[in-house]
Amino acid sequence: MFLPTVWGCGYAAEACAAALDWFADALPGEPVVLCTQTANNRSMSLAAKLGFVEVERFEEWGAEQWFGVWSTGPPFG
Repeated sequence: MFLPTVWGCGYAAEACAAALDWFADALPGEPVVLCTQTANNRSMSLAAKLGFVEVERFEEWGAEQWFGVWSTGPPFG
């Protein structure tokens, strides 16, 4: 969680990229999954920036959800 005053400064991208790098070293080839609402533009943008690939969209909790995957292994699917 970041304070609104630092939203858009790149801290989330930097922290998530570092976590994904660590994960890739710790568990090579294992996928990381992400689910967010498609209406959450910042999360959707961050997912794309980090290299998450869309697996599916679905309706849940009264809103469209986005399910994506990131992996250093072979393409998911």
